[in-house]
Amino acid sequence: AYVLSPEELAEEAALLASYGLDEITIMDSAGTMVPEQVDAYVRALKAAVAIPVGFHGHNNLGLAVANARAAEGAGADIIDCGLLGMARSAGNIPTEVVAALFEQEGKDTGVDVFGLLNALEKGLIPAMEKQGYRPPIRPLDLVYGISGAHSSFGKLFKTVATDTGVDLFKLINEVSKIDRKKPSEALIRSVAEGL
Repeated sequence: AYVLSPEELAEEAALLASYGLDEITIMDSAGTMVPEQVDAYVRALKAAVAIPVGFHGHNNLGLAVANARAAEGAGADIIDCGLLGMARSAGNIPTEVVAALFEQEGKDTGVDVFGLLNALEKGLIPAMEKQGYRPPIRPLDLVYGISGAHSSFGKLFKTVATDTGVDLFKLINEVSKIDRKKPSEALIRSVAEGL
């Protein structure tokens, strides 16, 4: 996408749509775009075609998630992602991060974020680590970001989750809705009982 201006890409998209294309995706294959550019490209394509417009970004500048957010805000119908951001070069938009961010913003993605994070933690990450791949954002760190919990309380959360058999990620999230600053063990155990 970035080798053409938004207007030039929109013109090509309109031509392709006239030939019967049923969906078009803006590809930031070098990971060079910034959110303002993504916004401009998506808006130009949305104005030029009636078919769904998607966005596919790479993380070379560390902006893949910010660019996905910009694309969604500009009206993109599809955000093309990959689990753990796995892909060529610096990777793609991580599915779990975008789903968590959008959920945090109150947008329905249809993704069970905590279910996905648990599946990654227990299945895909261990399998990929055997191949030398380490995810840039671990599920637990993402949960801290979703919930606003500070990682210094991690040991206490883990102890209570283990003692009670509740889902660690959900426990952190629910406790943080009540107290992000300094959750007590009593509060954490009380919330765990409710889960």
